[in-house]
Amino acid sequence: MKIARRPFLALSTLAALGFVSVPVLADQSTDKAQTAKAAEAVDTTRFKKDGPYKIGVSAGYLSNSWVVFALQHVRWEASKHPEITEVIVTDAAFNPAKQVADIEDLLRQNISLLIYWPVDDNAIAEVLKRAVAAGIPTVQAGGGFTDNPGTISNAYISQWQLGEMVARRLMADLGGKGKIVAMLPIAGTTAAVDQLDALQTVLKEFPDVELVSTEYGDWNRAKAKQITENLLQRFPKIDGVFSPAGQMSIGVAEAFDEAGRLSEVIMSPGDEYNGWLKWVAKHQQGGAVTFPTRAGQEAVKIGVDILKGTSVTRGTAVPSVYIAPADIGKYADEKAPDDWWASELPADFLPKQ
Repeated sequence: MKIARRPFLALSTLAALGFVSVPVLADQSTDKAQTAKAAEAVDTTRFKKDGPYKIGVSAGYLSNSWVVFALQHVRWEASKHPEITEVIVTDAAFNPAKQVADIEDLLRQNISLLIYWPVDDNAIAEVLKRAVAAGIPTVQAGGGFTDNPGTISNAYISQWQLGEMVARRLMADLGGKGKIVAMLPIAGTTAAVDQLDALQTVLKEFPDVELVSTEYGDWNRAKAKQITENLLQRFPKIDGVFSPAGQMSIGVAEAFDEAGRLSEVIMSPGDEYNGWLKWVAKHQQGGAVTFPTRAGQEAVKIGVDILKGTSVTRGTAVPSVYIAPADIGKYADEKAPDDWWASELPADFLPKQ
């Protein structure tokens, strides 16, 4: 396959080039426990089987552009393995009951491997356990780490570490004082819980920073903007915004701008959502802490190892890195839509614009 790459540096090389944020770490009891669990070895012999392999992908939702890019990484990696003959994708459209039904349907289609990202971890816990009992390994892709018995392994992005990196950068830019609001993803998800825990842990070191409101924008630009419009009416002074998700960050920034209050606020880093990258390139504040879409690719690699009987761990971390505002121009694509992601996907696998 001929591979054409986007004209920016591979995100996987950022650490080598010195873009990694290296903070003095807070009390990371949550993160340390998670890391220890993720390092546990998994006996894969019960899942070993000969090809060909059929992969089922249960998407909790496909309306989110990050998920679309992660799915394309699944397809790209699958294309590299001739033993993978089919990838079947379902979309639960944010409906937990539908995701349960989707997984049950995939199991009836005799899939070899299940890759998923959840709407609600608890809602699908039992059907995942049934998959494992039937000899079908399950790999969670892209969310935070889970050690539920129905999940054999994870290609996870540490929401705690990401949240801490974002929080520390915001504290530095605020000079350690001021009133802030937090814009988090879907309430109750690992992402929301771990990001908030990381923020609250960092805030213990900064008594002059007050968290005045915690909101949930569901990874949705329009919803985050609407919530922020209400916050601007409630609070005459907001010095900073903790918002690790670029899709929501751009909505937050738009609300401040339209209210004539953009100059008063300091935005935290978002992620590599292209609309946010373009905003940072223009305003030169915030930067980005990456939320790599290649987690989908890593999930396929883990799944293939399991099917071949190769030992894996409970979790493989896909690390986040910090990109300073001065370097954002290398990653922002002014010609691409806002709803786009800086990634290493070859041209043949980029989503259709």
